[in-house]
Amino acid sequence: MIILINKLINFGKVLVIPLGIIIIIPIILAILNIMGIKSYDIILLVIMIITSLISGLSMGSKITKHGYLHGIVLGVVLSLIMFLFSLIFDSSYKLSTLIYYLIIIVSTTVGSMIGIQKNIKKN
Repeated sequence: MIILINKLINFGKVLVIPLGIIIIIPIILAILNIMGIKSYDIILLVIMIITSLISGLSMGSKITKHGYLHGIVLGVVLSLIMFLFSLIFDSSYKLSTLIYYLIIIVSTTVGSMIGIQKNIKKN
């Protein structure tokens, strides 16, 4: 039971970075959009890929086995959180939205696998 609680605490710590960026970056990009810069979608996608990759690296460095599974779980949790935000703020769903969520899942999975390999090489 204590091991499960410790894993949930570590998982929560990893979620702080992407959730903070998910909240702050759209505000900055909205300000840029108001000023006339129309690169919102591309910048947001690149930032989410980098954020997901970093979160996966962070998760992978804390585990010893099955990095891909932990990365998939983290990606699904991030995608669900973003899906809930989109339910609140936007009601239109397209194929591009599904692809966006799949990119998040893939980048966290890759980041987690890279992080676990770095962890193994340290030891």
